[in-house]
Amino acid sequence: MHRFSLLLFDFFFFFVLLSLFFGETNQKFFRNDAIGLGLFVFALYFFWNVRKKKYSFVSFFHLLFVILLSNFVFFKLAEYDPIQLLPEKLAIKLTMFFWAIVLLYTHFKYPEKEFLTFGSVLAVLPCFVTSNFMSYPVIPIGFALALIVRHQESVFERFTWFLFLSTFVFIYWIIRDWYDDFALIRVLLLFEVLLFISFARNWKDKMKQVIVDGLLLVFLINALILVIKMLLEPNFKLNNYREDLFLIPVSLIGSNSFLVLGLAVYSMSSSSRIKNLFYLGVIGFASLLLMISVSRISIVSVGLFAFTIVLNQRSNFVRKILWISSIPLIIIYLSFLIYSEKTLFDLGTIGIRFSIWKLHFFSTITNAPLLGLGFNPEKIIPFLEVRYLSFVDFNFVKEYMIHFHTFPLAHNLYFQMLSSIGIIGVLIFLCFLVFFIFQFVKKYSDYLPKDRLLFLILLIWLIHEILDFSSLEIANVFFLAMLFVSASKLIKVEQVTETPIGNPLTKAFLFFSFLLLLLFSLRFSFVEQSIFRFHKDVQLSTFYEFQAKDNPNSRKHEGRNFDLIKNWKVQFLGERYFFLELALANGTNAEPSLLTQCFETMPRQELCFANLMAYALKQKNMDNEILLSRYLLSAKDPFGIYTRDFL
Repeated sequence: MHRFSLLLFDFFFFFVLLSLFFGETNQKFFRNDAIGLGLFVFALYFFWNVRKKKYSFVSFFHLLFVILLSNFVFFKLAEYDPIQLLPEKLAIKLTMFFWAIVLLYTHFKYPEKEFLTFGSVLAVLPCFVTSNFMSYPVIPIGFALALIVRHQESVFERFTWFLFLSTFVFIYWIIRDWYDDFALIRVLLLFEVLLFISFARNWKDKMKQVIVDGLLLVFLINALILVIKMLLEPNFKLNNYREDLFLIPVSLIGSNSFLVLGLAVYSMSSSSRIKNLFYLGVIGFASLLLMISVSRISIVSVGLFAFTIVLNQRSNFVRKILWISSIPLIIIYLSFLIYSEKTLFDLGTIGIRFSIWKLHFFSTITNAPLLGLGFNPEKIIPFLEVRYLSFVDFNFVKEYMIHFHTFPLAHNLYFQMLSSIGIIGVLIFLCFLVFFIFQFVKKYSDYLPKDRLLFLILLIWLIHEILDFSSLEIANVFFLAMLFVSASKLIKVEQVTETPIGNPLTKAFLFFSFLLLLLFSLRFSFVEQSIFRFHKDVQLSTFYEFQAKDNPNSRKHEGRNFDLIKNWKVQFLGERYFFLELALANGTNAEPSLLTQCFETMPRQELCFANLMAYALKQKNMDNEILLSRYLLSAKDPFGIYTRDFL
């Protein structure tokens, strides 16, 4: 009976994944190719191996699930594809086919139980690449984690009291940020990373290294695509100043390159020359992207990392060789920086960041000092009452938002953490940090040099995040997770965090996690498909979420039943879907009622006032209402983000 229940669960879960392929999308042909290719390569592999009776039915079914999960990731990447190297998404299709071959090779090479454990993680590794982008990456990652739980040996021993008690904190954060999709993605991503570390820290070292090698391989593939795209661009120059590279922020490229360099150096060993050549290739491409990004804090972090490695070499001969070989590299970097439009000594942006840090600090201390403002504080802070901020700092932040057309991200892990989870959260984080550093220093002489390297990367990352906030960027979070997974075996935390919880609580935790995955898969998929369905009628907007297009052929939605929003859609689907509906209702009889509902249900009152102002300007004989709306909007919008649109 138990086996039948698991089989029923597998088929239901598989059906849920297949259902996510279908719906509104701008890549219908790619979707068909993704499903067809997955079934084709699996069928070939299945008929080649079925007579050998080497694998069980569960193993084959899991492999099919993993291949389709991987292709689902590429399908979602193809919907955006900022690089667009080849026509018809051919570059992504070739990468998808190659990654399917990697999955088949891994399934063939490793024992069945091991692939059941880590195969689903390999499938979603393409999510964690700088040049890849998808709106809701937590969905495929959640499926991968569910498959790990499904096939994990001694699953009940993996759930500790620390993990169980942390879940209540995440529930509070989810409830607090329920309306904000972007904040929820950060919360869920953090929750998924915590789950992954809880399971993967007990894996065998060779299984962990397979995941690290997969991360580095997918980085190398996408770095190669990015470099080819740069070489094909006629107006591209290496020394040009840029804020992004094919819509990819250069700060993200720099921080990701640092983590890639760290993991590649950590993975090198004397046992395999071929793998070392692969790691050297990864290091070469990561260094090139680091140089192109001209991300100062990332370059300084890499320099500090390299200096410490050289300094810790026991052999004087090796140390001298490393010093000599580093001289030409330093000369190349300095030459590039001298001729670059952006130099390491340009302190203009540092002053702006100081002003943004002050804004985050004073806004949090004034409004929510203990528990913070939520996981998307940069969207809340500009509309709070501004206190203790000088006129100069106020203008710096205002010019930053106008110039970059974005909300004031802290660009600092610690100020971002303060505004997100408050003083209590920061103190808990610092307590954990001090404990780990103390344990590391206490047992420093007991560790091998390679083990010390892990802590070195993590400590330098803490320095790196003083001038950046990219720990929860999808391109970096899994690299950090693997560093924590590898380092967790070296330091044992208090016994209470290692004690397994009882079976009833474990089952309750598993049921809650699975329900959470299904819930947000439905929510995020529905919102994303709605955006694709109406992409001809609305356009994405940083400050407004969505704005109606001036399209004479745009569909009107007079006949839509907007009353349904009042019953359940707003509460379940959140503010992003509501503002999509509000943009669709532009110019219809439903717009006034939706504006009323906006003030009744939406936390972002400033955006409701901005939409009200836009509606009033379109009406006749509403001069008094326009003046009142402008006054109310100004009171909610001290930085003039929306007010300047109506001057």
